[in-house]
Amino acid sequence: MAGRRVTGSTPSTPSTPSSTPASTVDVLRAMPKVELHCHLEGCVRPETFVELARREGIPLPSDDPARVYEYHDMASFMVVFERLSASLVSPDDFARITYEALVDAARTSNVVYREMFLNPTLHPLPYRDLLAGVTDGAEQARRETGIVTRLIPSVFRAHSPGLAAAMARDAVAGSRDLVVGLGMDGDETTGAPADFVEAYAVARDGGLHVTAHAGERFSAQEVRDTLDLLGCTRVDHGYGIVGDPALVRRVRDSGVHVTYAWLSTTYNYHGPVAEHPFLRMREAGLSMSLGSDDPAMGGTDLAGDYVAVSDALGFSAEEMVRQNLDAWEASWLTGADREAVRARLWDRVPPTA
Repeated sequence: MAGRRVTGSTPSTPSTPSSTPASTVDVLRAMPKVELHCHLEGCVRPETFVELARREGIPLPSDDPARVYEYHDMASFMVVFERLSASLVSPDDFARITYEALVDAARTSNVVYREMFLNPTLHPLPYRDLLAGVTDGAEQARRETGIVTRLIPSVFRAHSPGLAAAMARDAVAGSRDLVVGLGMDGDETTGAPADFVEAYAVARDGGLHVTAHAGERFSAQEVRDTLDLLGCTRVDHGYGIVGDPALVRRVRDSGVHVTYAWLSTTYNYHGPVAEHPFLRMREAGLSMSLGSDDPAMGGTDLAGDYVAVSDALGFSAEEMVRQNLDAWEASWLTGADREAVRARLWDRVPPTA
């Protein structure tokens, strides 16, 4: 999870001038994309947030959509996030935000497939009703744009292990048309992977894939615990991997896919560009792909993040094509949809790049 700073724009803001050649920017934006790291709640349009909060009588520091996602640290970010969650009270609300999130991704960034995290335990709505709303919104977005989506209900680290296990049981027992895995997110300092062993066992035994946000604050042990204790086959963020050569080899050799997010490192990484974790992951040969994380809260979109990574780190259009193919390989999409999405991806970059 990430969010919008109160002290000016970040390098990933779409309006920031790009140093990348215009022809490459056009290719990066037009490129069909697979996205494996994105939070549904972080995609809510600011105008929608203001409207829903006003309807529910939830006080906001400002009714200006340009300011409702301002924050200055993780604690203030979570205050905003909890206000947003309290504004979502019906299946129709979840249908709306899902539809808007997917339509925005398809139209601004040419996302053809997205796996989205959502936090059921942050919302007062029963899991079954929440999922019904999300499903309706996803189906409408697919009819209009062709975007395919799957869902990853996520453990919220600040909640209890018992609540997490109950949510995992709901996910296993509920409709599996869209639900493909279990994740974990929130502030890494509020709940250790060891706290959620039961929830992950429920998910794995029930046939769900498992991933977890880990290493966002550069802890290698955090990543190890998600692999050893939770059985994860993907890692979200994962920046702590690069500080441990043995862990780098383990992740690379076992084919664990890392879903990284640009905005997160603008807050958490302050070292030289040459040692940026994205570059070190690439140099180590890890399977990796870029996600927008919380695009509405961060004031960006996935295409804007592609351009930002190109500007800051020199990732080429060819590199991003390869990462999209890696993301497709690591995705939890199955059946005819999997092959249909593959058919929409580029195998090579057009000559204009």
